[in-house]
Amino acid sequence: MNGFSVLVGYGFDHNGPYIELDWHIGRQIDRKKTYLKGSSFLIVASEERYCTGSFDLEALEGSPCADNIKIENSSNSSCYTCFDKTGFNPSFYHMAKTDISPQQRAYNNTAHAVYLAYFTEGLIKVGISSERRKEVRWVEQGARVVAHILTCENAYEARHNEELISKELKLPEVVLGKKKRSILTYEVNGDIARKSLGNLIDRIQEKLGLALHTDRIYTKDIVYNPESVKLSQNIIDLSDEKEKKISGSFLGLYGDILVVENDMKQFMYSLKKIVGLKIEFSDKEEKLDFQPQQITMF
Repeated sequence: MNGFSVLVGYGFDHNGPYIELDWHIGRQIDRKKTYLKGSSFLIVASEERYCTGSFDLEALEGSPCADNIKIENSSNSSCYTCFDKTGFNPSFYHMAKTDISPQQRAYNNTAHAVYLAYFTEGLIKVGISSERRKEVRWVEQGARVVAHILTCENAYEARHNEELISKELKLPEVVLGKKKRSILTYEVNGDIARKSLGNLIDRIQEKLGLALHTDRIYTKDIVYNPESVKLSQNIIDLSDEKEKKISGSFLGLYGDILVVENDMKQFMYSLKKIVGLKIEFSDKEEKLDFQPQQITMF
């Protein structure tokens, strides 16, 4: 029986960067990781969207959708059953605690980290994550250097400090994907990044009177780009092209930004844009046709 695959995620572990696919064969779904280092491939996404399944907030593990649901609303990544089973709302701080699911209440009452994510000089965001999942969260968003500045007893305390730091230090809480792609080729100097983060930590301590961790600063580029391949200043972004397609030999995965080499050129694509979509995935490489956009001065 013929089947098809759906892209349900991307990530990093001790074996390197990977994408995660749900292979649909009849009513059965087999979830597998495909590691990217040293590989060449073709990914073509269709417009068909399927549920990406549920996530266990205690075990920190995802599971395929038991009902194999096709999603009609492009703003949803999971069906109602899987959404309810996960029970997670990232905007929990705008909700009454009685409206938060039991599983998220338990999750929120575990230790949480407050961190600073450095993307390039002059662009640092503040964020929070569960203590158990913090390293996964850092690389999911493609932070180039990270400072873990505070450990809190729960998510509510962490959110309070995140909001305070954002407001008083004028730091963003979100960096949009388009911005991340536009600065991807900016060289990140580890020493300069550490100095900038250290100076910011000092300012936060002085301004807010918080006792912060000062020595938990981590560089992440080796995770994203295991062979330390130099990125071209002329890298071509295909993320907003009408055809959802990327092909070539793997160079790096910076958060959701997949970077490949094809016909002696470098291309990037935001995998986040096609999570949940039915895709064609193969180990063949296909030449990419594109029309470069003319850049004007005015």
